[in-house]
Amino acid sequence: MVDEMDLLKRLKDTERVRPAAFDEARAVLQAAMAVEEMTETNTMTKDDNVTEIKTASHRRARWSTRRTVGFGAAGLAAAAAVALVVTSTSTPSHTTSASGGHSAGAVSAGGNPILVSLAADITPLQAKPGDATLEIRNQSPTSDAVGDHGVELFTDDGTHYWAVDKKTLVKRAKDPAHEDEGEYKRAIAAALSAVKGDVGAARAQMAVANLTPGTHPIDAMPEKLKAIATAKGKKYVPPKPLTPVQEKERTDNHIWLNCTSALLAAPENPQVRAGVLRIVASMPNVKVTKTTNAGQPTLTLTDTWPKSNPGYAWSLIINAKTGAPIAEVSKDPGKSAKTDYIHTSRVRFADIKAGKF
Repeated sequence: MVDEMDLLKRLKDTERVRPAAFDEARAVLQAAMAVEEMTETNTMTKDDNVTEIKTASHRRARWSTRRTVGFGAAGLAAAAAVALVVTSTSTPSHTTSASGGHSAGAVSAGGNPILVSLAADITPLQAKPGDATLEIRNQSPTSDAVGDHGVELFTDDGTHYWAVDKKTLVKRAKDPAHEDEGEYKRAIAAALSAVKGDVGAARAQMAVANLTPGTHPIDAMPEKLKAIATAKGKKYVPPKPLTPVQEKERTDNHIWLNCTSALLAAPENPQVRAGVLRIVASMPNVKVTKTTNAGQPTLTLTDTWPKSNPGYAWSLIINAKTGAPIAEVSKDPGKSAKTDYIHTSRVRFADIKAGKF
């Protein structure tokens, strides 16, 4: 099998996917990697020193450098290769825990008081011209230089573009055949529905925002696993099913990752920020810590999945007044932690296509 990190380097010009975090998902994704390797064709194209591998289905594997649970329609094969972990440089001073049931629809009244209060009185960011948000994530709190994560563009309607560098992003933006599965649009819609609507319904909507409506690719995995076992001359062993608690944690993880997706896709929209905060306030395992970052008051939101991924924690640092994202934070057990700072700027989509940025 192709080494995962080598595969990542070879596919770095493709769009990003949602990698898995849970043990069961890891097993499925490792199997899916084998499936993708089996179906990979020898067709390769060169694009300014960037190599793109096309699979038999000619679908681009979607990559992500964010730690997520991946049940999206594309990219299951590549997901296991990506496991970036990040940590906070913030100083904690006070922690509270969000309330609410585990299920997507079960929500107790109110939720975490800090987040509920911020959502109700969220400070709009200063209005800036443009119709899209350019996002760069790196390990520097001050520099917006493009790093290993590449560069992302989100138009105000939620259309997503990713490229390894700005030059390639221009080509992506001008590509009339650009594919967008709509996951960010659905996440934004779920966040907006939570602003004044039923938070329980918004949670349920957010829980499946990363899935193409009417699909659940995980259902096709058993047959792929059998095919892999047959190809290797081994006996097929079904993946161990999740326990009810793990199922609930998987739903919680989907809600969390899709909330962060909405926040990253529309950081300038105060209604999206408020909706995300209302949903996150209802999540059972989320802890909210008052922190400081570069001398500014911040909140560190941390979610965990103790029964599914023991010892792993994923945090998001946001501005304590505006709710705007500042950094993503996570740490795997036994591994060094890192911080991914989020740098966003308002741009005009027409300027991106013209290379004027």
